[in-house]
Amino acid sequence: MKNFQKWLEKYLVPFSNKLGQNKVLQSISSGMVMTLPVTIGASVFSIFASFPIKPVADWFAKVGITPSMSAIVNGTMNILAVFIAFTIAYNYAKSCKQNGIVAGLFGLASFFVLMPQTVPGKKPVNAFQMTYMGSEGIIVAIILSILIGVFYVKLSKNKKLTIKLPDSVPSMVSSSIEPLIIGIIIFITVFIVRAIFDFSQFKNVFDFVNKLITTPLLHVGGSPLTLILVFALSNVLFTFGIHPAAIESVVIPLVISMMVGSTPAFQAGKTIPYLSNLVVFAFSNNDAAGATLSLVIMGLFLSKSKRYKEFFKVSALPNLFNINEPIIFGMPIVLNPLMFIPFVLSTFISGGIGLLAVKIGFITNYNPSLGMGMPWTMPKIIADTMIMGWQGAVVWLINFLLMFVIYLPFFRVADKQAFEEENK
Repeated sequence: MKNFQKWLEKYLVPFSNKLGQNKVLQSISSGMVMTLPVTIGASVFSIFASFPIKPVADWFAKVGITPSMSAIVNGTMNILAVFIAFTIAYNYAKSCKQNGIVAGLFGLASFFVLMPQTVPGKKPVNAFQMTYMGSEGIIVAIILSILIGVFYVKLSKNKKLTIKLPDSVPSMVSSSIEPLIIGIIIFITVFIVRAIFDFSQFKNVFDFVNKLITTPLLHVGGSPLTLILVFALSNVLFTFGIHPAAIESVVIPLVISMMVGSTPAFQAGKTIPYLSNLVVFAFSNNDAAGATLSLVIMGLFLSKSKRYKEFFKVSALPNLFNINEPIIFGMPIVLNPLMFIPFVLSTFISGGIGLLAVKIGFITNYNPSLGMGMPWTMPKIIADTMIMGWQGAVVWLINFLLMFVIYLPFFRVADKQAFEEENK
């Protein structure tokens, strides 16, 4: 392991540092990190809004505070794409010594301009759809905010496109009027893009981007290997800051249909027809994407740097309840080559161990009714025990320990870097 750690320090760390100097990648990473206060704060309410203990959840609903807690989640984590549309453009312009606030506002405005502005129905309503502000809009937000940021910076360098006012004009007024022509050019471009999609079969850029990613997966079956590959691909996207919900939503209907189809067999005490698929689905992310609970526990006890000691204290509780956006965007995992390998590898390992447990006859049962009704915030070790019995807990623990070992050399390198930076 020491030799492997030396290899990481020799080859992967320089590559990571070089990649970190890229302005576009820096802007995406910094933009994601800027959303961290929102995601961490909202993650607490996310736990209570979908509390895994039914009597407590029922009491919250009876008292009438569940809608208010859900409102916090809807106003933060469920519209994360809105924040990203601003923060990434802001960070790119700032890195190029331009006005970050103006660039961020152009990015945010362009995001809303391209978004469908009516909700269909018997009587269409003029409104923005929250669907596009959350997971289904994050890909568009990242791409758009970078393009707007780059476009704004290039146009700002052309002195003919900036309006210069006399020095007697207050700076607050002049800075607002200077990019007027640039704004017109940006919105003309955004208008053309929207008009093109209005007349296309996709109707809007959001559906185009999502279908471009998800359609190829629609023709792939729901085999155990397919499930592992889909979740591995979603983890790859997550390392680039793209929320995997758009891809994972393709396999969820398949899995639900398997659960429904397996219910009569379970009730009759017969062999579960889709046992391998359902067990692999349960373990592909052992405890949230990337099996990051192993990383969190490791950081709590083995960190030498103050940075990670404090960070993992804050992110441990949300991760226990399968909310690991604080880890993804805060450590960060996003655009971190050092963490790419274990994060993506986690799906193959945990899903593979789950499949092996079925093949050797260790796991022989799965309660599909509980699988469908289990709140997603239920700690995985409890959920797996309830759905698959004590065997589920054993497999979860094996995966947890394996991922602990796999994350260890990579974390040691990251922690060593942070510790040395603090000492300087």
